[in-house]
Amino acid sequence: MSFRLRLTVLCALAVAAAVVGSSVVVYYVDRTELVKQVDSELTSSLQLPRIEQIVKGPGPALLYGRNVVHIPPRQLVLPGSLKAVRVSVLARRLVAARALAGKRAFATVTAGGIHVRVLTVKGPQRIVRITASLQEVDRNLTHLRWVLILVSIGGAGAAAILGLLVSSRATKPLRRLTDTTERIVETGDLSARTRQRGRDEISRLSARLDELLAMLESSLATQRRLVADASHELRTPIATVRANVELLAEPGALDAGERAEMLTDVRTELESMTTLVNELLELARGEESEIAPHEFRLDEVVRSAVERTARRAPGVAFRTELEPSVVTGMPERVERAVANLLDNARKWSPDGGTVDVSVRDGTVEIRDHGPGVADGDAPLVFDRFYRSAESRGMPGAGLGLAIVKQIADAHGGAVTLERPADGGARFRLQLSPTR
Repeated sequence: MSFRLRLTVLCALAVAAAVVGSSVVVYYVDRTELVKQVDSELTSSLQLPRIEQIVKGPGPALLYGRNVVHIPPRQLVLPGSLKAVRVSVLARRLVAARALAGKRAFATVTAGGIHVRVLTVKGPQRIVRITASLQEVDRNLTHLRWVLILVSIGGAGAAAILGLLVSSRATKPLRRLTDTTERIVETGDLSARTRQRGRDEISRLSARLDELLAMLESSLATQRRLVADASHELRTPIATVRANVELLAEPGALDAGERAEMLTDVRTELESMTTLVNELLELARGEESEIAPHEFRLDEVVRSAVERTARRAPGVAFRTELEPSVVTGMPERVERAVANLLDNARKWSPDGGTVDVSVRDGTVEIRDHGPGVADGDAPLVFDRFYRSAESRGMPGAGLGLAIVKQIADAHGGAVTLERPADGGARFRLQLSPTR
């Protein structure tokens, strides 16, 4: 059973139950009111002189030698809708004490195949029973019962039709969501969107699904671009290494000096490939880490990265201003980001140049005094595999700053580039300090 059909059936059953329940209540309330009306008329009949004389008058227990008193209709003008009554005089011993605890008692019985209402009255000398037929009441109730049955059947049918219309409209967004999901599964097209907006739960779910699809599409596009760029970057060193190895494998093709130079080239290309593979692994790892974030001293991490970079760059001076600053995160990854920024500054600094490094309130600033960043390169420096025209002759694959951005994003921070007026470039890595 589909959700739409279930919703239709449930709506129809709910309305049908409400209609049937209301009909039952109406029937019993109306029956009670009709019987109360007969009881009121029977009570009023006690005030008629002829019946009052029978109830209160003196005399033996049996009038006229019989226990049934016949009163011609012309002698009674009955109240309300009563057309006739039957008056009986009873002996006290014929009436149980619990049946007449007070002076009056009502009961509904069947006498001679006729449904009647009985009022039993205890007078000074005798007990009198006044009986009125309920045939008119039964006819009205029978008519009402059929009317209510037809109303219940019609209400249930109308509820089914309305339930079908309501469920069709209510499940339309859900059908659209289902169709979009099935189309994505069948075609693999992550560009499909439900494009449903609203405040109800299905619209909110559709909006979140669209956001999820956008994230998946972007992630897949990034993955494909990463694979394509990595393949492109690896193709050249692999081809170079292969060609050099083939030459080295040919006996007598190279003299000792050329062989040594060729081996140096092979070693250089292998180191470049190793660096590229490590950077790709860093990017692929993303925010994953086996170490939980914890508080650490950012200034100490930066100092360690500066000392390590300085040993690899004896021709560049590093001027530091490191204030104590505590942040929360993964110190190993933050140190990798700082090291990449320092390597970038070292690479663009001239011989004998200076790199300024400062730490303050969870922010690391690294400035070099090199040629700076061109206008066209500034918006792209954090893109993967992006290399400016000036950097293409230098070692690297254009992944260092992309890794810095990824680490900053993973820590809820940011990395920005500033271009001072007096030249060079200033990179600012911002993390959230722990107060």
